[in-house]
Amino acid sequence: MKAKTWNLLAIGCTMAALSVWGGITMFIDPFLHYHKGQDFLEYPLRDERYQNDGIARHYDYDSIITGTSMCQNFKCSEFDELWGAQAIKIANSGATYHESGENIRRVFSYHPNVVNVLCSMDGSRLNESASQDEYEGYPVYLYDNNPFNDVNYLLNKEVMPKTIAVLNYTRSGQETPDMDDYQNWSRYKTFGREAVLASFTLTQEREEEIVLTEEDVRQIRENVGDNFLELAKEHPDTTFYFFFPPYSICYWEALVRTKQLDSQLEAQKTGAEVLLSAENVRVYDFSYRVDIIGNLDNYTDSLHYGEWVNSEILRMMSAGEGLLTGENVEEYYDFIRELYAEYDYSSYKDE
Repeated sequence: MKAKTWNLLAIGCTMAALSVWGGITMFIDPFLHYHKGQDFLEYPLRDERYQNDGIARHYDYDSIITGTSMCQNFKCSEFDELWGAQAIKIANSGATYHESGENIRRVFSYHPNVVNVLCSMDGSRLNESASQDEYEGYPVYLYDNNPFNDVNYLLNKEVMPKTIAVLNYTRSGQETPDMDDYQNWSRYKTFGREAVLASFTLTQEREEEIVLTEEDVRQIRENVGDNFLELAKEHPDTTFYFFFPPYSICYWEALVRTKQLDSQLEAQKTGAEVLLSAENVRVYDFSYRVDIIGNLDNYTDSLHYGEWVNSEILRMMSAGEGLLTGENVEEYYDFIRELYAEYDYSSYKDE
């Protein structure tokens, strides 16, 4: 066989093999990039930053729940019942405001008539750059409509095991998680005082109070404004629900000991005031719920609470409890500052 013929045959076989490989990936589509999923297959939804965009593209919904791990235990069925809606959940662990904002932007590009958006506003993420992401290497080839960079998905050697996993998952008799079970980690964690204190170490007390600088305030306003407020202004017919998650009493003691209580509450007040300038935004803060925050049975560490707290958050939001307004925001944070500055933190450590 001549060398030219051999080379053409080799190239042809290689192209055919790659076409088959890419075709299988596209057909099964483990990241739901091209379709919701084949009806005869069940999908293990375990790769949120790879699958969330596919869920946003192809599922049926009129409302979304997004944000961080503070939102992952929400049950969409409870949201649907309270709001008379049909919601999906596309949160990302550790998400920055920029990441959550980009999630919401993409949702509107797929479903421009979304009625409700619920999103967490983690206090630890307030004073960050408006463009900051959690990590490098986002699968941006899944987030756009450029068919040419899909080669990074179709012929990715790391995707093939995910494709096989769909087949194995189906064969094992398991079912694709619904929007209550998707991302829900609550059932896999241990809760209670022992678990929380085992993962929590108090830092040494500081002597000097941490104060927000003008640059800090500017950055908070920009972070909240660019990633959330602008979205609300662009979509005036959508109601946006933002909330500051109720972290445990350990978190509050750490703020007091490190002299960050005042600056943290000032940061939250600043973020809330930015959002309250839009009529279609609702902002909630549940820091007043000492019955939840002071009970470590609700927590698996100093920040993360169980799914029953998520259920209570939905109930409170639907009832208008914890709602901040331009008239009460100043008084509210003065109350929270006094509450935790004078709290008896020895009580949660007692056996």
